[in-house]
Amino acid sequence: MSNSLPIVCENSAFKLSVQQVEQDVHIQLADKATDFAWADGPYRYTASILAEDCQIVYRSLKGLNLTEEAGQITIRGKLGPLDVSHVLALPAVRPHLDETFTFQNVSADAIRLEDLVCSFQRVVTNRIGEILPDLSSDVVTAIPFRHRSEDPIEIDNEFTLSQLLTLPGRELHITELVPLHTGHGYMLADRRCSEGWSWQHRDRTLGVFKFNQAAMEFSLLSLAPSAAGVVLQFGGAGLGRKEPESLHEIGPGESVSLGLTRLVSVAGTYVEASYAFRDLLDENGCRFPDNFNPPVHWNELYDNWEYDLGTAGFPPGKRQTRHLTYTRTQMLEEAAKAKAYSCESLYLDPGWDTDFGTFLWADEWLGDRRSFIQQVWDEYGLYVSLHCPLATWMAFDGRSVAHWPADSYRKDAAGNVITIDSFGLGKTPMPCLGSRQYLDEAEKRLLDHCRDGVVYLMFDGNWYNDGCWDPNHGHPVPYRREDHVRANVELAQRIHAHYPDVLIEMHDMVAGGSVLRYTPVYYKYGLSGSYDENWGFELMWRPMEDILTGRARALYYYNLACNVPVYLHVDLRGDNEHALIFWWYASTCRHLGIGGTHDNPQIAGLHQQSMKRYRELERYFKRGDFYGLGEHVHLHVLPNENSLVINLFNLSDDTTTVRATINFVDVGLDPDRWYITPFTYSGGGFNRNDGTYTASRLMAPWSAQVIELRALEPGA
Repeated sequence: MSNSLPIVCENSAFKLSVQQVEQDVHIQLADKATDFAWADGPYRYTASILAEDCQIVYRSLKGLNLTEEAGQITIRGKLGPLDVSHVLALPAVRPHLDETFTFQNVSADAIRLEDLVCSFQRVVTNRIGEILPDLSSDVVTAIPFRHRSEDPIEIDNEFTLSQLLTLPGRELHITELVPLHTGHGYMLADRRCSEGWSWQHRDRTLGVFKFNQAAMEFSLLSLAPSAAGVVLQFGGAGLGRKEPESLHEIGPGESVSLGLTRLVSVAGTYVEASYAFRDLLDENGCRFPDNFNPPVHWNELYDNWEYDLGTAGFPPGKRQTRHLTYTRTQMLEEAAKAKAYSCESLYLDPGWDTDFGTFLWADEWLGDRRSFIQQVWDEYGLYVSLHCPLATWMAFDGRSVAHWPADSYRKDAAGNVITIDSFGLGKTPMPCLGSRQYLDEAEKRLLDHCRDGVVYLMFDGNWYNDGCWDPNHGHPVPYRREDHVRANVELAQRIHAHYPDVLIEMHDMVAGGSVLRYTPVYYKYGLSGSYDENWGFELMWRPMEDILTGRARALYYYNLACNVPVYLHVDLRGDNEHALIFWWYASTCRHLGIGGTHDNPQIAGLHQQSMKRYRELERYFKRGDFYGLGEHVHLHVLPNENSLVINLFNLSDDTTTVRATINFVDVGLDPDRWYITPFTYSGGGFNRNDGTYTASRLMAPWSAQVIELRALEPGA
């Protein structure tokens, strides 16, 4: 073994030194702003490969070769039977470090990877496990979800280094029942997975992000012992949640290129790191279009009987109630409500088709589809939007399976049709969402609706339910998670090929209609013909409870870090006298849906007034740049207009003064303009000395207020 001379590259953000030391690759990554070394030590290269009767672990690269050209350092070597190409690039004109990996199987046999960890390392303790004094205040935070919608109220995905040492890692595990509470949970793990992480050291924060549109990949964070102390491991590439699937088996001669790992250094906290992750997504087309203007929905479900019918007994036969609960007259009554609430589209939840998930218009109780859509427009000025439960949920429900091609049913490896005990109907075949037979028929039926004027489709009930082995379906065998994701996207692309302006919301393509988010928040968005919106974590049923318990905080953190639009409709019947439900979700969902008539006429009237106010300001909420000054202060900024909307929330049990100080330059506004001054409580107003405006309002418990701040026309 030998040592090489260090290869040193730098840009405005980092100084990177790479050197072979004996059998290791020693990497130091220093922050130019502070000289702090985020990484300093041997880079970890570890692969666990399954053999016939054992597992072989390789812990370093052999045959090392290090080269540098134009700020790009390439590390090549062999990790067991794998050829590894590891590229570290420091763009001269961009303040970040980009990292990529390619693994090639040059052997004559398939390689089955049980585990892979490639990562930067940094010693964070002394030799007896005590956090180094200089790192005692450091904090690591998951991005985007500092708080996930399924997290208990007291749990945040934010850790001091001491907490990382003492709290076990956890990893999301799902089954074919993932949307149900029995279908998902967290298991003990030696690593943590997120789209990104931020590591704050004093007033500087390192962002470590992963981006890959070809395979699900996550940014991994872990700890490991070393002779010098415990090391923090981050960046690089590896398996998390058994993703990416492309690493499970690499055939002879095959190569697998993984996604981008980006490291950025920002002044500030996880908030600024979240904005940097959002910039990465924007750069890769994962941002709402400039003309994004989705129609505000009125969802008939909350006031309608159909979905919530119950029984204390066992009515004979399968449920057939839609002809009583979902008539044309009833839906036109809902359209009248939608108009009264200043909505733009009547959203039809389950009930519009002949049975759950048939996608066949129910002429029997709604009449002709085209005339219905035309009447809703002519009489109420509304579009029509549809809920579309895809194959997985439709099969679990069971009522409409017979309306789909029998050759679309899932089969096991022996060629037997896979059945499920559906909801009260016994064993039922399960159409395969990835089969060309299902996709062809679904496309045909959905295009019929679009042809008659439907403007929006929600793809719900689309979770992965453990695969299919039918070679006649046109999908890979076996049918895995990535294949299922591709099938979901393909259906959206088929619709958009004919109707590019129809909006398509896509529930999580692995977890479906769940509080969970399994796939990365950007995954497959922005690809040609792909979906238009993400789903808002199923926070539609008890939206006030979701605010009070902190579940709805996930929407705030999502918006800090992601510009892929979220859609959610919420039940207003549980709102309070301050319209807290309405304004929280209006502020955190770029596409808003509402429904449910409050039984207090004053609150119902407040909702109608609030909707009128929302419609006046909707361009801010739909297309504004989102900034957060805490969970209780949301900014929606239109830099081209030099204007913004401030949403203030009192999320406590006490009356209090809520204040927020906004630095104009930080949010893209021109401080050297005259701005119309809104009402402010004591302590608020403009400050010419530091270019800020402070909003200040005395607020009742669990309340919301909305402030618009806009500049006069140029020349004033």
